[in-house]
Parts: sequence; C-alpha cells; structure tokens
Amino acid sequence: MIEVDKNRFNRLVESIAPLNNEYRDRVHLKGSGTVVLELMWRVGEILELFLTQEKIKPHTLYWQIYGKAPGLKRSYITRDFLSYCLRIKRFFRSSGGIRTMFPNLKQYSLFREAFPLLENPKYKLIGDEQERLVRILNSNSDPSKIRSYVVNLKNERIGVRNPRTQRLNELKGEVDSFIGIFNYAYELIKENNADDIRSFRDRFSDTLILSVSRHVAALTQEGLAFSAIDLYNHLPEHWVDFIDNLKRLSKSTVETRNRFRKLIPPGRIMDLADMLNAVMTDQGIKDYRLKESLV
Repeated sequence: MIEVDKNRFNRLVESIAPLNNEYRDRVHLKGSGTVVLELMWRVGEILELFLTQEKIKPHTLYWQIYGKAPGLKRSYITRDFLSYCLRIKRFFRSSGGIRTMFPNLKQYSLFREAFPLLENPKYKLIGDEQERLVRILNSNSDPSKIRSYVVNLKNERIGVRNPRTQRLNELKGEVDSFIGIFNYAYELIKENNADDIRSFRDRFSDTLILSVSRHVAALTQEGLAFSAIDLYNHLPEHWVDFIDNLKRLSKSTVETRNRFRKLIPPGRIMDLADMLNAVMTDQGIKDYRLKESLV
C-alpha cells in the first residue's frame, strides 16, 4: 500500500467530510440535483489535486479514506461517492458547466441514472439524442417519469450495442449496488455499534426490511415468489437505488437473472438476505456474529 503523509491525509478527510454531509442531507431531502452536482464537483476538485500531489491511484485513496488503512483517520465517506465525485469533476471542465448543462435538474439520482448515456464512450448519446435527454432531465416532469424514460433509453441503447454473449456489463449498476449494500450490512454486524444499528432501524420498519430480505432471497433461484416492497423513497439514495434494482431484476427475464447470478453467486445473495434478517434484532445480530465467527 502506498504511504501518504498522515497529516495531509487527515486534512483531506476533514475538507471532504462537511461536503459529504451536506450531500447526504440534500439527497435525503431530494433537493436540487444541480446543487448536489456542484457539491460533488468541489469534492472531485479536492481529490484531483490530492491525487496529483501524492501520485496515488484513485481507488487506493478511496479505500484509505473509507477507513481501511491502519493509523489513518477513519471516515464513513463511501468509495462510491468519491468515485462519482471525481468522474463528475472530469466530466464538467468547470463548475459553471454544471448550471449551463443542468440549470433545472430536480434530483441527483436522475443524473446518475443517465450518466452512462452522457459519459461512457460505448453508450453515450450525441447530437439531437443527447440534447433531448438533457432537456428531459431539466424538465418539470414528475421525477419517476423521467427515471422511467432514462431506464428505458438505457436498456434500448445498451441492448442494441452489446452482443448477446457479451452483456454481463449491462448489470454493472445492479452488481455494484448489491456489493455496496452487502458490505454495509456486513460492516454493520461486524462492528456491532449500537448507534449505527439504532440509526439503521430508525430508517427501516420491520415490515420493510423483511420484505427486502425476502426479495433478495427470491433472487437465489427461479420459481421463488418476490415480496412486494413499498414506501421506501424516504431511505438514503443508495438504498433506494438498491431496491429499485431488485424490483427491476424481479421483472426482468430469466436470462437476465441468470446473468446476475453469474456475477453474484446464489450463496452470496442468500448471505445478504440472512444479514438483513439478522440486523432486525439484537439476538439476530448475536447469532449471525457467532455463526460467522465475528465475536
């Protein structure tokens, strides 16, 4: 692992932390997506300067910021957040370019859903197609309708460009989201911090987390019934994305779910379902930690 100066590293975390907190608050309250992009651009600018000065690879730095490196200031700034911040900084050459392109972006999640169509060289739209997408993202339409439009456009675009035998990358969003939630649930149980567990339970009713757990378990094999998941838009954005992905997978073809299981083995899928069940009660956490030798 590349060593970085601890004082400079800790100052880096301290400069990002308040922006990360503001980002979380604004996303949770479904605030202006334009303002959220500007916040993330500022974080990306801080990261870019640090990476240049320290000559360190982005993902190595993300792991250290999240708190995996011994002796360095621990934070809960996710690698996913940091990665998107740097990508946004590199996509928009200046912060002013954000308001030029997205003066009326209602929610950041809409931009994130559409980002592959703007950034990824394999899928990005050009000319009139891109202008139409940007216009819709800036429109006053209902956000759920905008999201549906973008999802359908992505499916059409990606499906046309990828041969049938090379379509595993189509599920990158679902896979990344699953891994993020899996790691979160594992860390929650492993650390067994009472405040973190209480915060989690305050967000989730027993009915909701049980429905999510059952929905995850139903992905392990064909023929199992998917539970209905309702009233989850109050959750943090990464949870909303995760549940949206679950619901999309449940409505997809068997071929799509089989591709997902090639990337996330059924055993791992069941592990997440078990962890989500476990965090509902103190006894569940105790039993899971004992089973996995986390005590």
